[in-house]
Amino acid sequence: MTNPPSTGAGAPTGPGLVAELWYPEAPDLADPGLLEALRAVRPGAEVQDGSLSVPHPLDDPDLPPLVTVVVPGSPLGEDGKTLPDVSQTWDWAGAEAALAPCRASVLVTEVLAAGRSAAERVTSLGEVVAVLVARTSPRALHWARSQRVSDPATFGAGDVDGVINVRMFSDAHDEGALAMDSLGLHVFDLPDVQCHFRDREPGEIAELLFATAIYLFDTGDVIEDGNTISGTDGEGRYVCRREASLLDPARLVLDVDLGEPWAAGRRDRTS
Repeated sequence: MTNPPSTGAGAPTGPGLVAELWYPEAPDLADPGLLEALRAVRPGAEVQDGSLSVPHPLDDPDLPPLVTVVVPGSPLGEDGKTLPDVSQTWDWAGAEAALAPCRASVLVTEVLAAGRSAAERVTSLGEVVAVLVARTSPRALHWARSQRVSDPATFGAGDVDGVINVRMFSDAHDEGALAMDSLGLHVFDLPDVQCHFRDREPGEIAELLFATAIYLFDTGDVIEDGNTISGTDGEGRYVCRREASLLDPARLVLDVDLGEPWAAGRRDRTS
């Protein structure tokens, strides 16, 4: 199996949601207009030592507010920091060209996310990213947890298109076979979805995996081992089984078995 590329030295690590906004020149995070725009969405937004802190009070008074933090990214070239890899960005042909002139980035991360739902976390981070997109005009958005680069012009608060990605790799040990998976649900302690197959249209399988990933994002970990899902056209019934991921990062996934003659790899269908 061909392993996915590294996100590059200097890329954010850890379990939290992260968006990285890229620019030819770094924006001024102390700009009063930016702070005013953030406070129009969340009145508690503050400037702190060159960064921005945006609290998101939610309904449960026993939990501290989730906080979105905006900080300058490491300079390009420092400690091996590189431009994002666009090899698993399949829906934006202009991603590489948009990143080419970029030399600076801003990181948007979450703090105190424990106890918050996946939707609350995505919405909170997205509110801040949307303001930054409108006020600072980044050239590209990099979602390190999902290995995706997205077009800021298409971004909206609450979008999961960057948070969840569908990747595709060739199988180095089985000519003609492909492995596809979703990446991003692991951030929410949910299983990603994968499929190892041949002789099916990759776009069809990508649509199936993304739709299943969105279903898990919306409803939680409700597809049990041995349950079936239908194709996006309503046809076909495909068995899902939990197993170790074929692709890095190592994690538990739901493997979608397309059955014969399309399934690739070995499967235990007796359990």
